[in-house]
Amino acid sequence: MEIYVISSITLVLMMIIFLRMRKSSSTKTKQRNGLQYIQLLKNIITMVQQHRGLSAAKLNGDNTAQDKLLILSRKIFDEIQQLEVPLLQNNERWLAFTDHWPRLTAQDQKISVANSFEQHTVMIRNLCYLLEDTAEECYLTADYLPNLTHIGFVWRELVLATESIGQSRALGTGVAVKKVCSSVEKIRLNFLITTMSYTTENTFKQLSCLPEENKNHQRLIDYATKNVTTLITVIENDLIKVDKISVDNNHYFNLASDTIDKMNAIFEHQVKQLKTALS
Repeated sequence: MEIYVISSITLVLMMIIFLRMRKSSSTKTKQRNGLQYIQLLKNIITMVQQHRGLSAAKLNGDNTAQDKLLILSRKIFDEIQQLEVPLLQNNERWLAFTDHWPRLTAQDQKISVANSFEQHTVMIRNLCYLLEDTAEECYLTADYLPNLTHIGFVWRELVLATESIGQSRALGTGVAVKKVCSSVEKIRLNFLITTMSYTTENTFKQLSCLPEENKNHQRLIDYATKNVTTLITVIENDLIKVDKISVDNNHYFNLASDTIDKMNAIFEHQVKQLKTALS
């Protein structure tokens, strides 16, 4: 009888251990898949942001933007195809984007500058929230990553901070093309300056890193801070506070794009650390 009881207890314990191991393995698999989806979503966000900026240039009279827009649209389509996965197939945010995006690109010259900016921005914000939702659904949160307790700031604050720079690129590029900054555009740009300043003063401080990545982390933060500060100076001195705008639209677009690249480098470095934590 005692042997039977001991055997039964041993069997139960083995089953508990097995189920825990299987659950852990399943969680890791979902985390790795989720990280792949997040990177693809981030790529799409970055390209739609670029599409918004180039569209602003085109609609304000820059005829050189059309070919770049066509190439970019094809790249976005390819990325969308890669994300036709079960996790997103019935997701309302993803379905809204895949429905809205082709309708926007089909409008071409029939759309106003303001409407183009608004439609792009609505889609980008929707994708930003989808990225955060995907992270939560795939266990890529501080609850499951005790070594990366700051990770929520990467999926939300860092992504949205980069989007504020993307908006300044689109608005500023349009202003630089037409050489006029309306009162409404000045208000919007001033608001974005406030948001970008908050990024360098607060958001960056919320991010952390694994001990062995501290040097690289600080280097990337310093680069991004320098670029954001430079971009803010150009917006203030060359777009808002001048009577006659002379800054070249391509120069401004490239400066803002470089700033976004520096922000994205921080994002990628955080993803790299997450991959290390999941290995």
